[in-house]
Amino acid sequence: MDTRKKRLYLLDAYRGFVILVMTAFHFCFDYFVIFKGNWGWPRLTPVFIWEQYICWSFNLLSGFVWNYGRKNCIRRGVIVNICGLAVTFVTFLIMPDTPILYGVLTFLGCAMIIMLPLSKLLDRLPAVSVLICSFCLFLLTFSVPNGGLGIYNHMLIPLPRQLYRSRLLTPLGFPHPGFVSSDYFPLIPWIFLYICGYALNRLLSSNRRFIRFASLRIPPLEFLGRHSLLAYMLHQPLCYLVCMLLFA
Repeated sequence: MDTRKKRLYLLDAYRGFVILVMTAFHFCFDYFVIFKGNWGWPRLTPVFIWEQYICWSFNLLSGFVWNYGRKNCIRRGVIVNICGLAVTFVTFLIMPDTPILYGVLTFLGCAMIIMLPLSKLLDRLPAVSVLICSFCLFLLTFSVPNGGLGIYNHMLIPLPRQLYRSRLLTPLGFPHPGFVSSDYFPLIPWIFLYICGYALNRLLSSNRRFIRFASLRIPPLEFLGRHSLLAYMLHQPLCYLVCMLLFA
């Protein structure tokens, strides 16, 4: 996350803050859904907003800092994908009915690699245009995994059902019949939000006011943010263990 002049410490701190928010969310999920059997809890509006805040934050942050690690994006993408596969394997053993397939780590790992060729095209376009177009595409395609196009989670135009019959298209955003995942992050729509973060970096990385603001220090959160991958890998089993000790 290094710029040419100084590290943007506040981005590390914000990522650390989101890690804490995510940990609280998954602790509540484990309690209400797994231990209390309240399967309607995730569909509550406040819970949906809470979840989306976490999803948006991680995607935008990862897209924003991608350019700082451009030279190592393939290596980093492979590492994150391996961690995603490890999460899938463990959840298959622990929760065989609701494993994590094509989860957030798998998406972020793939996005890091995909952005390498994609950035060569995007760099030729005005950053403002990339930001506006990618955000509109994100809103338009948000309901694609549910079967159509629309405005965010309000589906307006159904897509052909043939798109949702192949397992090969599931990671793209067209889940096949019977597909179940407790954490599903397909390329569509999330790649467009990732690109939004990338475009925001182009707009702000040379802005002196932003650089000065983003250089503020919050050491404890910075530490957590710099070790976000490890924190992600550990937080869910720890949440589950705590719930099991307290409520089982």
